[in-house]
Amino acid sequence: MSFTLKTSVAVVAALLAGGAFAANTGGFATTDGGNVAGALVKSAATMDQMNAEIAAAKAAKLPLILTYTGNEDALIAQVIKDHTIDANHNCPTPRWNDAYRKVEVKDFTYGLTIQGANGSSANFGIPIINSSNVIVRNMKIGALAGANNDADMIRVDNSPNVWIDHNELFSVNNECNGSPDGDLTFESAIDIKKNSTHTTVSYNYIHDSKKVGLDGHTQSSGTTDFQRNVTYHHNIYNNVNARLPLQRGGIVHAYNNLYSKITDSGINVRAGGKALIERNYFENSISPVTCRYDTVGCGTWYLDSNNTTSAASNATYGITWTSAGSGGINADTWVSTLTTKPSLTYTYEPVPAQCVKDKLASYAGVGKNGAVLTASACSGSTSSAAASSAAASSAATSSAASSSKASSSAAASSAAASSAAASSAAASSSASTAPVLSGTGDYPSGYSKCADLGGTCTAGSTGWVAFGRKGSWVSKYVGSGKTIACTVAAFGSDPLGNPNKCSTK
Repeated sequence: MSFTLKTSVAVVAALLAGGAFAANTGGFATTDGGNVAGALVKSAATMDQMNAEIAAAKAAKLPLILTYTGNEDALIAQVIKDHTIDANHNCPTPRWNDAYRKVEVKDFTYGLTIQGANGSSANFGIPIINSSNVIVRNMKIGALAGANNDADMIRVDNSPNVWIDHNELFSVNNECNGSPDGDLTFESAIDIKKNSTHTTVSYNYIHDSKKVGLDGHTQSSGTTDFQRNVTYHHNIYNNVNARLPLQRGGIVHAYNNLYSKITDSGINVRAGGKALIERNYFENSISPVTCRYDTVGCGTWYLDSNNTTSAASNATYGITWTSAGSGGINADTWVSTLTTKPSLTYTYEPVPAQCVKDKLASYAGVGKNGAVLTASACSGSTSSAAASSAAASSAATSSAASSSKASSSAAASSAAASSAAASSAAASSSASTAPVLSGTGDYPSGYSKCADLGGTCTAGSTGWVAFGRKGSWVSKYVGSGKTIACTVAAFGSDPLGNPNKCSTK
């Protein structure tokens, strides 16, 4: 089954002009941004300087590569402090009526790349309006005030061929009493609106945010006026409330994303939209795939090779469901509602869902210098069905979510194969089945702290060490009395415990 998409004139013209904008983004976008012949190369340390450089390039009708070097960590920290709720859900100094601090890209069609220098941070947003061929990369954007003035971190508005790549976006995942409409303590991380076709959102780390992203415009009687095509791949979503995205019509391809700690609802497919949801990892979340809120004309989804495959997956991976409301639909049995997998207009190379869980944290977000996760990096990734054992130490690494009794026999075989090298059959037996980690405290039930992040943990009598915090852990067998560094590198995965800690049993 294929879909006919409304393609903007700007994108068609760019593709026909000899491939000037023809990057492979792993998604629908094909832009090289400002990385084309004749581009200006500039840097700016402030929001005002950035606006000035963009205005100058626009006046000269030249492409632009603009590097942001400023740091606004102090501003970000203050806004977070001002909007962190107390026990009664009141916030110290709500700032939703502040002016929207922004670097505006408007009517810019010559090719533009905005990139953050490593170590930079911004307390301003980037709205992209009536523009095309834009890349936003390596920007750390946090906690914008001005939600009542539509202060999105990144907004793509009526702008085709945009690539949002390797950014970190965050605010606070709570709602302060008295916020406008009871819903505007903060605005969205990434909103994609109107006729913004051919958009790719990739390798972003989005966390601690209530509204993650809109993919849509107006909705009426189950239909919408524009039909966007958007790819979301290799993004990490952690401790977020909803809109992953909120899809109104069009096509979404979501693959190789990690969805962890969704607190309300996740991919929300509405207004006849079609979603291909492929090789993602879902864990410790509420209603991660659904159609709810304005359920007339619910969309459909095709589920392919995610870690969740049936109703039994819900308990295994800590997934619960709330009512989708009258006319709504939940993917609670993980069965597709779209009968045929959509065909796509681009090539892509997805990795297994378990590799996303195990490896993606090393690639997504800022400071990764554009690194991408490929199949070659997944060779040591833990199987979803069985814990794997290292030949030299009989060690097994697995997430608590992927541990199940059904995996025991396969994991035992793996441990037995390594027992000779480890010279300890007893150790191999101990490592054969990863323990199920449960609980809501800092450490799994029955476990005690053995090290802070960056320290060294000595394993207890079971030989197992858990890494993470508050319901999000990975575990590794090191052997009773043996030590392991309490680091992402040692465990091969970042469970995003914020901060991670080590514990043992």
